[in-house]
Amino acid sequence: MAVVLAEQWQRRTAVLGRRYIYSRGTMSAGTGSATSRIHVLGAGAVGLLFAAHLRQAGHPITLLLRSQSAVDRFERQGSRISVINDWVRVHPSRRLLLQPGEDVTPCTIDGIQAEDIHTDNDQQGVISKLVVATKAQDTLQAFERVRMRLGAQSTVVLLQNGMGVFEAIQREFYTQPDNVPAFIVGTNAHGCLRASGDEFVTRHTAMGSCTFATRPALAACGAPDSALELMTALAELSLDVAVVNWSELHVQLLLKLAANAVINPATALAGCHNGLMSSHDMSTMSGFMTLACAEIAAIYARAHPHLHEELSAHAIEEYVTRIVQVTAQNRSSMLQDVASGRPTEVDWINGHLVRLAHQHGVSAPINTALLALIKLREAAFEERLNPF
Repeated sequence: MAVVLAEQWQRRTAVLGRRYIYSRGTMSAGTGSATSRIHVLGAGAVGLLFAAHLRQAGHPITLLLRSQSAVDRFERQGSRISVINDWVRVHPSRRLLLQPGEDVTPCTIDGIQAEDIHTDNDQQGVISKLVVATKAQDTLQAFERVRMRLGAQSTVVLLQNGMGVFEAIQREFYTQPDNVPAFIVGTNAHGCLRASGDEFVTRHTAMGSCTFATRPALAACGAPDSALELMTALAELSLDVAVVNWSELHVQLLLKLAANAVINPATALAGCHNGLMSSHDMSTMSGFMTLACAEIAAIYARAHPHLHEELSAHAIEEYVTRIVQVTAQNRSSMLQDVASGRPTEVDWINGHLVRLAHQHGVSAPINTALLALIKLREAAFEERLNPF
């Protein structure tokens, strides 16, 4: 069914193809032919970015917020999202970063609704299309609040770092093939941060790309119409979107997991930007990266033997090195979480690799150590907050 949906979307691209580019000032809805509302769960930087792009393309959007007070604050400030674009497209093959201090006028997108996620499900309608942009560690709890509003005709997009979220949702909520929604999994390489001091402003710091694929259907009835509609909506966005088959996305997700497992905990523990890992005088760090990538390749070789060429130690190290170079000025999401005293996604990154290693009888001392050290860092922050 995933292959069929990708092929259906490819046929649709002959009549689609409109792209939407941010301009300075206020952005109203485009002329996209949305047939039903899209709910966005998770109003962090990524959730706000996707909600803004989807609304700009003409789709009715509802943010699912964590409290009624958050809904009230959103409505008081005009039921709008603002996006500060630090990157401006100047040529199809080049992007220009606005220098610090240059005037950047936020783009505002209005006409967005909001609901309290804790409102009784009986008072809310069925959700046809849901984009889940919560942190990995928050996803199960947040999903539980809305799952009774989902059915066999619903489609859910998962946009989390790490791996294992889909499998956890399946184990927790969908052990039987009844009333199961379709699932689309995505990987997002756009850089974005929540703007300081404003709850509903996101700063788009780096133009990247997005790739989406449908997971093989959990339900016997296959993918509903909402899956093709939502995939089409995503494909139309000006976020450099690709729609691929699950097997292709799976390789991309595994490579991204490797990069996150090497870069995120190392930079979080060191408190440094990504680029320091490839500094010319950091030969020790280069050795660490080689060993860490070899360990991940050994785990993948046992867990995914059919992908041994795409996921060799050399291929993984090349990919991780390239990500370090491309994101040299970035602070990893794990570093941001640690610096702010928030729980990290380490259980879904290094933790996922450690669990995979145990399942397949592979030794994983580096990932085990990184997992333990980040968990210790989280515990140390909790201890400072609650010393007695």
